[in-house]
Amino acid sequence: MKKIRKQNAKELLVQIKSNPRLTPIMLAERLKWNIGTVRNALVMLFELGLIDRPARGVYEITKAGDSVLSQVEVGKTWSS
Repeated sequence: MKKIRKQNAKELLVQIKSNPRLTPIMLAERLKWNIGTVRNALVMLFELGLIDRPARGVYEITKAGDSVLSQVEVGKTWSS
């Protein structure tokens, strides 16, 4: 399994939480990332249960993702 940098995961989770139902292309534009990087990160976050796909190409943060994001935002450690 590929790894995702914690900072990238945090930035992506923040975008998904702030702007629910953004497509990968929209996320790539907002983050100024390559679309492949966004797609790979989305797959990893989905496999970890931190985001959900309610429809093809649309992502939303899960309760677990929100919990992880809250822990990261207050400076707690995040290991996985």
